[in-house]
Amino acid sequence: MSLNKYLSGLTAVCMAAFALSVHAAPASKFSSSPVRPAIAAIPTPQFKSYREWKTEKVNSAQMKVTLIRGQIQTQKTGRRAASGTDPNLARGKSMEAVAAHNISVEALERQLSEEQYDLEVAKDLSVTDYFAGYLTKVSDKKAAFKEVAGKLSPEEVAELMNAYANSVFGAHASDLPASATNTSKEAGR
Repeated sequence: MSLNKYLSGLTAVCMAAFALSVHAAPASKFSSSPVRPAIAAIPTPQFKSYREWKTEKVNSAQMKVTLIRGQIQTQKTGRRAASGTDPNLARGKSMEAVAAHNISVEALERQLSEEQYDLEVAKDLSVTDYFAGYLTKVSDKKAAFKEVAGKLSPEEVAELMNAYANSVFGAHASDLPASATNTSKEAGR
């Protein structure tokens, strides 16, 4: 490598490093006047909505299914490619390589079956599952409940209220007496 190419490369690296340090450095380091943001800070949501949570669960399960299907396909393709040679000579082991391939494919197929079941479960997750499996496990429950309350649809709120009624009263909401569901001011008189 010539000296000119080396120096030009080194110059480019130094310029990039300087540009990054200027970008990452606090504004006060390069200017004497304080920098104020043009727009007030918009609070970013800390907690996932029901739809975000469920979509994440479904996508994660779908990725696992796709990954395992790819692994099975790779194993089967590798087995077909190796079928023209003696697997015992290629492996040099006492156990047959084809049998090991079959075991591996069978294990992957069992795992695929489990992941497909998990995908179906993820698709059926309800707002009650979201509440029990996500919201109750966050550290600041009060803030989470407050933030998520505005994100729920009326149907999701109704499902949560029904689950709450079932847990508190030990009955289905439709089985509750009229006095338990009457919330008007006249009911208390």
